[in-house]
Amino acid sequence: MSTLIKQCIYLKGTEPELLFESQEHIFPAGIGGIQKLPLEYVSHNANNAFSALELGFMRNSILMLPRQFYGPGKRGNLSPKKASKSTVSLMTAVSAPESIEFGYMSLGKPYSIAQIKINVSTRECGLMFDQSFGDASTQMQNFISKLGEYNNKYFLYEDERFSPDEFILGFQDNRWYLGLSNLKLIPEIQGCIKRLLDQTSFDNQVPQYGQSQPKVEQIIQMNNDFFRVCAKVIFNYLAYIKGRDFVLQEKFDPIRNWIVNGGEQNFATLSGKEQILKSYFSSINCPEKAHKILILQDGSYLFGVISFYGGFETIVQLSDNYKEYFEAEGFICNWEEREEYSLKDFLINKLQE
Repeated sequence: MSTLIKQCIYLKGTEPELLFESQEHIFPAGIGGIQKLPLEYVSHNANNAFSALELGFMRNSILMLPRQFYGPGKRGNLSPKKASKSTVSLMTAVSAPESIEFGYMSLGKPYSIAQIKINVSTRECGLMFDQSFGDASTQMQNFISKLGEYNNKYFLYEDERFSPDEFILGFQDNRWYLGLSNLKLIPEIQGCIKRLLDQTSFDNQVPQYGQSQPKVEQIIQMNNDFFRVCAKVIFNYLAYIKGRDFVLQEKFDPIRNWIVNGGEQNFATLSGKEQILKSYFSSINCPEKAHKILILQDGSYLFGVISFYGGFETIVQLSDNYKEYFEAEGFICNWEEREEYSLKDFLINKLQE
């Protein structure tokens, strides 16, 4: 009885040097990927190294916008309760640009987080909550309880729109967010909270409700990490269709090493052969927001083209020394319907309809 050898397609190592504990998705699960590679293809060590890359890819790259508007949510879940969220950022009201508060985006809608605004000179304070999360009085009591546990650990947002005497402190997903313009206020914050809790009764406070149209500003990061994840997804698919031994060939070492280690970016671009992808997929009426991969040969070049949410096409050169014949291969991730299929299967099903 033979034992199946486990060898990582990225690190090239085997057991016991590397651990093989989980299967790698072709497309990341967080954007709806379903199909996985065999357990013995990608090591746990490589997966751990890639986790931060993929998280930034989903939360901070250009993909964060369609993901926040359309989904999917955590681990590809399509339930609105599990919808993906943007990172917490400062929001302003379009109708009242002097107003500023913490919030985030989910499925195209802005939400405020529980927060308090304090003016250290006038001793004025205001609590802010989002009606979407239920009764304001209940939210207030929960937030006050959390204020009593404030540990002076926070994510800092320094912004000149705050007056020098005020700060806001928000709480979301077990994290504190502090916004101010005057860093000299920071040593006073814990004392302000203690005095507030000692001197103020919140039991009989009557909430006031209002509506605003918030404006949310988010920073998109487009760097080599985005392209490395694109290359990794295409490389995963190449391993899926051709097998582990195929992608372990030396001709793929340059792209493999760049995916793993980064460095000079000579492999990926947002322009050029993406027209090939458009001509292939636009003519066959793919699901509008599906993710797609196409792997093609051009002389001695083997390259992949990847598309997310029906756009954002990226070309990745997989090898410049591919001498054998390669038949074009494609893959579609229809995350809205929780379906994935090869381009060939998709075309066959279309013909049979």
